[in-house]
Amino acid sequence: MEHTGEITHLTLDMVRQLIATNESDVEITNLQEEPGSGRGDNYTSMLYRIRAKGVKHLKTGESVPCERSIIYKVLPQSRERREAYKSEVLFRNEVAFYTHVWPALDKLQVGGKSVFKGVAKIYIARDNLIAMEDLRERGFQMVDRRKGLELDNLKLVLKALAGFHALSLTLRELRPEEFEGLSKKGGDGVEETLFRMENEDWYRQYYRVAANNAIAMVSGELAVRMESNKEEVIQKLKDFLNENTFFRTMSELAAAQGPLTVFCHGDCWTNNILFRDPRASSTDTLEDVYLVDFQISRASSLALDLVNLLYCCTTGKVRQDNMIQLLKHYHSYLMSALQTLDPKEPPRDPSALWKV
Repeated sequence: MEHTGEITHLTLDMVRQLIATNESDVEITNLQEEPGSGRGDNYTSMLYRIRAKGVKHLKTGESVPCERSIIYKVLPQSRERREAYKSEVLFRNEVAFYTHVWPALDKLQVGGKSVFKGVAKIYIARDNLIAMEDLRERGFQMVDRRKGLELDNLKLVLKALAGFHALSLTLRELRPEEFEGLSKKGGDGVEETLFRMENEDWYRQYYRVAANNAIAMVSGELAVRMESNKEEVIQKLKDFLNENTFFRTMSELAAAQGPLTVFCHGDCWTNNILFRDPRASSTDTLEDVYLVDFQISRASSLALDLVNLLYCCTTGKVRQDNMIQLLKHYHSYLMSALQTLDPKEPPRDPSALWKV
């Protein structure tokens, strides 16, 4: 597909080209378009779902009806909205993940070494357009974001993250120069899009409101549970969230490099995780979980993805009752995935990696 300037909606001709690139025997004749997300779910981009109908030409000379469903996202038309949410920076980062980072990771899974395939098929990813398969057609769906993830679903996500992170750790070990090229600023890969010091003033008001809300919420909970040392805990939280130091601290944490630096999803919470609907009859994939929306993907500690998942998608009771069990579940699959990807290497010492 040629670059035709700013895209607001996919046309019939454009969809025909997208489909033909992957399936030359499919001829699309008409489209139906609808919003691809609920109201309020997307701010940084516009998301649409297209149902394309046509025919598939068989080798016998016959043609049969067929349908293809595509999800695509474009930049908001409003320049003010783009600037308010830094849409262009985020969009470019996701394009870099799909065009450079994910192909490099996925290449490690040849020869039956599959540990994570939970990334949607991408038809095209460029500076103003990302089009991908509609996973809903294969029986995948979001769960209710207002509820914490249940234990069984948490374990599925942790297993998927373990495989995803293992790919990065293996790439770092086997092809360190390639990993570095995809993770350094100004390279072909992903960059930190949120916690970078030039964004401090831009996001100051947002984090001031978020910090005040967090302090009020924690204070209300502690009034019931920890009256004896409530003031001490609240003061520590206020010190951490001090607007004169908070953003710098977060920027330093996000930029820190170490033995567990991987390509993080970056925004691993309920709305960016799709689960197989148990009622779906589709059996064309072995994946239980797909991750979507890699706009904030970054090269950083794998702990950031784990913290995001375990503290944004669970209830306090789930964490209190199962935290160690969940971390061991992740750790077990991480060790297994590393061995699968690089079987020639002696098995790693599980206790050593657990302590890092």
